[in-house]
Amino acid sequence: MTKKSRASISSFHPACASDARAGAVSKTAQPARRSQGLALVAARAIAVATLGQNVHAATLSPLSCPLDDSLRWIVCVSVLVGLMLLAVFLWLEAMDHRAGAARLARAMEHRGNGAGMPELVESGPRAIVRLARAINNLRRRQAERDVAHLDVQAAYAHDLRTPLTRMGLRCEMLEDHALREAMERDLAQMRELVEASVASARMQRSVAEPLQRVDADGLLGNMMRDYREAGRAIVLDGRIGQPVMACPLALRRVLANLIDNALRYGRDVRVCARVDSTSLVLAVVDSGPGIRPAQMEAVFAPWVRAGQGGSEGKAGSGLGLAIARRLARSMQGDLQLQNRRCGGLEARLTLPLVVA
Repeated sequence: MTKKSRASISSFHPACASDARAGAVSKTAQPARRSQGLALVAARAIAVATLGQNVHAATLSPLSCPLDDSLRWIVCVSVLVGLMLLAVFLWLEAMDHRAGAARLARAMEHRGNGAGMPELVESGPRAIVRLARAINNLRRRQAERDVAHLDVQAAYAHDLRTPLTRMGLRCEMLEDHALREAMERDLAQMRELVEASVASARMQRSVAEPLQRVDADGLLGNMMRDYREAGRAIVLDGRIGQPVMACPLALRRVLANLIDNALRYGRDVRVCARVDSTSLVLAVVDSGPGIRPAQMEAVFAPWVRAGQGGSEGKAGSGLGLAIARRLARSMQGDLQLQNRRCGGLEARLTLPLVVA
């Protein structure tokens, strides 16, 4: 190769090198410009969504402008406003869930004493509605199982009446007088337990009785008349004076159990009725021996009997008070016992006053 050609090649090489470098720089700058354009488009979308359509177009429209301080400020404000709106939405959602959970808790605490409480309201957020529906379904299934169990219990107790009757007839054929009396006492206790079991099953079925309008004064008057016709003088002190919402069959059975207990263990039985601002109070009082303070709560357990002053030998199955308290709580009320200062026992039935 000649010197001239070498010189021409050497003179041409710097220009080629500079063009090559420029091409390489332009290829490298293309992704950067594309990223900047995408960032500007995103910034414009966020700004329009948060600040409205009146954003200064000249600030965001030129896609080739650099990210200056004003553009960065708008992007930051837009992101901050979006985060604040999201936080407010999440806070409102959390408050809604909290209110729904508190409403469910109040409903279950206020009405959860009895299986006959109304179903929970299925409203509010989706999670709260699902929880309320699950609780309602569980309660319905539990009530169905309880009813089936009570039916079986009543059927077994009812079927025991037949062999007890046969045993009583055979007992009369015994010639030994002392042995016959002993067996008759045992059979009488067995019959009492059978009848108490049947009554327990029937009364507990009343737990699911719906609330309805009840003339409480009329119910009490009819009960007093029935006792007087049976030769039992029961004094009614006070009156309610207005219809109430209650379970009439359950209310009648609770009062009958309390009055029968008072007649069995005491005398001078009275039923006192009064109404205060929030409650209906029906108290059955007697002048009997009362109950030992240590056994005041124990007598509410099934098959437990307690007394003093010679009342231990009285007949009874020990189910009356247990059934009465269960029925009282099924009506969102309560039953308490208290020895009177002047002697005797007071059985106090308290029900929430719900005017019909």
